[in-house]
Amino acid sequence: MTNPSTITANAPAGERLRKAAVYGQSLLPPILSAVVVLGLWEAAVRTYSIPAYLLPAPSLVFEVLIDKFPMLMRQLGFTAMASAIGFFIALISGIAIGAAISAWHVFDRAIYPWLVISHAIPKVVIAPLFLVWFGFGMTSEVLFVVVFTFFPIIVNTVAGLKGADPEMLQMARSMSATPLKVLWKIKIPGALPTIFAGIKISATMAPVGAVIGEFVASNVGLGHVLIQAVGSLETPLAFAAVVVISIFGIIVWYAAEALERVSIPWHASQRISTTG
Repeated sequence: MTNPSTITANAPAGERLRKAAVYGQSLLPPILSAVVVLGLWEAAVRTYSIPAYLLPAPSLVFEVLIDKFPMLMRQLGFTAMASAIGFFIALISGIAIGAAISAWHVFDRAIYPWLVISHAIPKVVIAPLFLVWFGFGMTSEVLFVVVFTFFPIIVNTVAGLKGADPEMLQMARSMSATPLKVLWKIKIPGALPTIFAGIKISATMAPVGAVIGEFVASNVGLGHVLIQAVGSLETPLAFAAVVVISIFGIIVWYAAEALERVSIPWHASQRISTTG
C-alpha cells in the first residue's frame, strides 16, 4: 500500500517537472527559428561575399560583441539610467494625470485633446528642439524618454479607471463610501490589469526613447555608440550595440511582467498564464 506521505512529497517534484517541460516546450520554437535565421544569414554573407560594412555575418557580430563587451556594458549603464529615470517620471505623472482625467469631466475635455496632439507629433522631430531648450546632456535625454513613454500609461490608466464595474460603484455609493475610498478600493484594483498593459508598453519604449535622445543630445550611451559606429562604417559594432539594446528591452519586458504577476496574482490573465 502506498504511503500517503510519499505521494505528498512527490507531488511538488512532479509539478516542478511538468512546469519545466512546459517551459522548455515554449522556448523551443523561438530558439529553433533564431538558429535557422542566423544560419541563413551567415550562409548568405559567406556565399555572396557581402562586405562587412554592408552586412556583417552573425559570427563577426558575436566576435565584436565579446571584444567590446566591457565598453558596451558601460554605455548600457548610461542608457539604462536615463531610461529608468524617464520611465519613473512618466509612470508617476501618467497615472496622476490619467486619474485626474477619469475623475473630472472638465479636465478630460480640456487636457485630453492636447495629449493626443502631442502624441501625434513625431518624436524624432522634437529631439533637436529638446537640445535647444534643455541643452546637451542627461536632462534632454531623460525628458525625451518621458515624452516617449507617458502617453500609453495615461491612456491605459484612463481606460482602466473609466471601466470600473457600474454595479460595484452603485453599491459603494449606496453604502456612503467617499470618492477616495471608491477610487482606492474599487477603481484602482479593477484598473490595475489595464494600467500594467500600458506600463509594459512604456517600459519597452523607454530604452528606445533613451537611444534616440542619445543620437542628438549625448556623448555617452548606446545611442551614441551606434551613431559613431555607423558614421565610421564600423557596422559590426553597430549591430553589436543593437543586440545589446534588444536584449535589454527583452529583460525590461519580462521584469514588467514579473512585477505584474506579483501585483495582481488574482487576475484571470495571471491564472491562465501560470496554468499553461
